[in-house]
Amino acid sequence: MAARSVWAVRRLVQRLLASSAASECRGWPHPFSTATQRTAGEDCSSEDPPDELGPSLAERALKLKAVKLEKEVQDLTMRYQRAVADGENIRRRTQRCVEDAKIFGERFICDKNAFSWAPGWL
Repeated sequence: MAARSVWAVRRLVQRLLASSAASECRGWPHPFSTATQRTAGEDCSSEDPPDELGPSLAERALKLKAVKLEKEVQDLTMRYQRAVADGENIRRRTQRCVEDAKIFGERFICDKNAFSWAPGWL
């Protein structure tokens, strides 16, 4: 089950990387870039503080992503722990069934042999 969790996380990361690469190809700004896109009609004067807006947006995007990833890690950790507990329960149950089958087989053989040794009892 640990391998399945690792596989799921790897697949999610690949999807995120693929979506960010696709957005760059379409000309959309990367969610973590500090560069801002300007239209042809905008003025590039020094009055605009692009450095103040850029990092704050990037920081917010990073914080949001960090929160989402932390929740996902907690979810995957909980799933992993449940899977390990289920596996342990199945192992114990199977072991108990095997022991019961052994005892049943021994009793059956003993009962069968007891009747064959003392045919007058029937």
